Amino acid sequence: MPGFRKILKKWLLDSYDYLGLALASSFLWFSVTIGGLAAIKSGFGSNSLLLLGSAALFYVLLVAPMTAGVYFMAKKIVIRDEPSLLDMLWGFKDYLASSWALGLAQVFVTLLIVVNSWFYLTRGVLVLKLLGILFAYVLLLWGLSAVYHFPVLVEQRPGALKVLKRGVLLMLDNIAFTGGVFFVIILLTCFCTITLLGLPLLYVGMASILQTRALRALFVKYELLEPEREYAPEAE
Repeated sequence: MPGFRKILKKWLLDSYDYLGLALASSFLWFSVTIGGLAAIKSGFGSNSLLLLGSAALFYVLLVAPMTAGVYFMAKKIVIRDEPSLLDMLWGFKDYLASSWALGLAQVFVTLLIVVNSWFYLTRGVLVLKLLGILFAYVLLLWGLSAVYHFPVLVEQRPGALKVLKRGVLLMLDNIAFTGGVFFVIILLTCFCTITLLGLPLLYVGMASILQTRALRALFVKYELLEPEREYAPEAE
């Protein structure tokens, strides 16, 4: 398995070599997502329940398959398999049903954890508040495991429940590594937010490449993939 620094170096190199694709995919994903959320806000802004339900449905039906398309393109970037922006469309189409299932599972589990955490934290009993803190900790672990969701979907194409299970197992067996990847994603988020244009132009494209790199490194560790060849210049 390549070292963490090496993974970051290759991630930055991939992002630089295919900067145009990272920019275009991020812009398309961000534009559709923000545009859809703005339309939902405009239509159901006064009704919190309808707003939440519509946003969840929008994520499952459109954002999840679009995200699968971005990660499909990211895989082709990582393996240098002649990636193009059209790969987003092919990924959207090929992973449509499986990304719907994954998106639905993600929404269900996230809401379940958040609602339980909120419910127990707002109770007046200390024991129940401790349960709320426990669910908040579970939410953090869930966020860490989500690092691998779409890369696993694209790499192995299992069912939604298997994606969630493998995400949890990979996270638990590589907690420090996953925490490092998660921390870099947070730094990327902060950088893109501060620079304003970073969110629509860089964020999703670069994050997808990083997460794909991380998953493939773990697959090398578990001998599910061959180590990536290191190409050296030929001696004269």
